[in-house]
Amino acid sequence: MLEIFVVVVVVGVLFGKWWVSFQKSAGLTSRDVYKEIDNVPRAGGLIALVAASVGYSLAALTVEKAAVVLLVAFAVGLLGFVDDLRGVNEYLRVLGPLLIAFMLARVLDGVRLTIPAVGLFYGVTGWLSVLAIPIMSNAFNMLDPVNGFLPAANVVIALSLAAVAAFRGQYDAVYLLSIHAAASLALYIYNRYPAKTFNGNVGSYFLGASVSSIAVVYDLVAYLILAALPFVANGVLIIFSSGGVKSREKIERPTYLKNGVVYQNCGSQILSLVRITVVEKPLSEYQIFKSLITQVVFTSIITVVTTAIFVYLEMPI
Repeated sequence: MLEIFVVVVVVGVLFGKWWVSFQKSAGLTSRDVYKEIDNVPRAGGLIALVAASVGYSLAALTVEKAAVVLLVAFAVGLLGFVDDLRGVNEYLRVLGPLLIAFMLARVLDGVRLTIPAVGLFYGVTGWLSVLAIPIMSNAFNMLDPVNGFLPAANVVIALSLAAVAAFRGQYDAVYLLSIHAAASLALYIYNRYPAKTFNGNVGSYFLGASVSSIAVVYDLVAYLILAALPFVANGVLIIFSSGGVKSREKIERPTYLKNGVVYQNCGSQILSLVRITVVEKPLSEYQIFKSLITQVVFTSIITVVTTAIFVYLEMPI
C-alpha cells in the first residue's frame, strides 16, 4: 500500500510540473483575485485525475472494484474538465453526475446503505447511497474558495474514511482511499498557498466523484457525509438561499474582497460557509484556509471517534 501511495504522488508531481507550464503556454489561465496576479493556470485538478487514474489502474489488477471507481471518477472528472475548457450548463453539471450515479447503481449488485448504530438498508433506500456522487461532486465545487483547501481537505477525509474502513475490515477500501489521498496530496503540492495552479472544476468534480464512488461501493456513504459535513452544509446553504441550482455568475456573491481581505456582503441574500466564517471579522485568504481545514479535521476526527465507540459498544457500523 505504501508503494502505490508513493507511485501516485510521484506520478502527480511529475505530471503537474508539465501541466502547469502547458496551461500557461496554452492560455488556460485565470486571475488570482486575492493576490492580484494574472495568468494563474486554472485546471490543475487534472493532476489528481491523472495520478489517481494510474493508481486505480494498478489497483484493478488485485482489487475487483477499483475499475468501477476509476470509470465513475474519470467520467465525472472529464465533465469538469470540459467545463473548464468550454463551459457547461449548470443543470448538466448536476444531471451528468446524477446519471452516472444511477448507471453505477444498475451495475453494482445490491447497492446498500448502512446508517451507523441503526443498521443496513437495501432496495430503494439503499439506492439513495448513489446520490453521494452528484452531491459530493457539486459540494466540492461549491467550496473551493482558497488556495490549498480542497486537496488538503480530501487528504484528511480520505484518511478518516480509511480508518473507518479498517475498523470494518474493508482493506480493499483502505487501499483505494490511500490512492485518493495520494492524488489529493500531489494536487495540494501545486495548489497550496501561494497556488501555482487552481483546481478548476476538473479538480472538484474528480475528487468528489472519486471519494464518493469508493464510499458507495464499500457502503461508507454515511461516514463520508459526516467527515465532509462542511462541504455538505455549504452546499445546502447556497442552494436554499439562492432559490435553486445556479451558476456563480447568476448569484450575488456573499462576500467581497478589499485590500486582500474577505468581508461578508451584507447586501447579498446568499449564505455560505465562507460568509459565516468572516461574520465576526474579515479574514485573509490563509486565515480562511486555516478555519475551513480546522472544521474538516474536526468532523473527520468525530467520524473516526464515533466509529471506534460503536465498535467498542458492538453497535452496527
